[in-house]
Amino acid sequence: NILITGTTSGLGQEIFNELKKDKKNKFFLISRNLKLKNNNIKSYNLDLSNYKMLNKKIKQILKDSKNKIDLIICNAAQGVFGNIDEIKMNEYKKDLDVNFFSHLLIIKSFIPYMKKQKYGHIINISSGAAIVGLERSSSYSVSKSCMQTLIESIHPELIKYNIYSKNIFPGPTKTNFFRKNKYIKHKINSKGKSVKKISALIVQNLFKKKINIFCQKKTMASYIIKAFPGLR
Repeated sequence: NILITGTTSGLGQEIFNELKKDKKNKFFLISRNLKLKNNNIKSYNLDLSNYKMLNKKIKQILKDSKNKIDLIICNAAQGVFGNIDEIKMNEYKKDLDVNFFSHLLIIKSFIPYMKKQKYGHIINISSGAAIVGLERSSSYSVSKSCMQTLIESIHPELIKYNIYSKNIFPGPTKTNFFRKNKYIKHKINSKGKSVKKISALIVQNLFKKKINIFCQKKTMASYIIKAFPGLR
């Protein structure tokens, strides 16, 4: 049983497309407007920043899945970009609500059931912006770094229950999300990998037991430099 957030387009959609090739998988998809329903797929539409509605959907997913979710993929994200004095406080809050707090609520809701079944994988689709803050991306970078740190914190807590939490870093990827960011879209267009290629790499790494997994060497290099600033 697989729960994925943000499956309307981009990486979330392609990850879902890759995973549904295995007919044994059952899906519980959270997105803004995706509408799919059959024996193996249930979709739930909502704005992730609406905690009241999210709590209702979580209860419904627990009921629909019979309290059994084996894999959580925290993929949904939004970003407001600009200089710090251009980004409003409520925009910082919205990025944190969608990118961090909603996924924290989802993880906390399903952890007790994963502990009972003594099995689970929790995936955060992270970003190089979580490692090194990007210029004019402070709101997005802060919210993504919160998720990265959360995963690194709960990883050792949950290993004894055979539950593995990990950050997967796609690296530069040609998605509409980054094409909308006028500050870095030229870098994505010139160096970014295709969504299909990166989603296939992500799926290959879903069940590995490392804390941090990198799909591209450039993002790994950023992590090493951050960990060892003397290398700069």
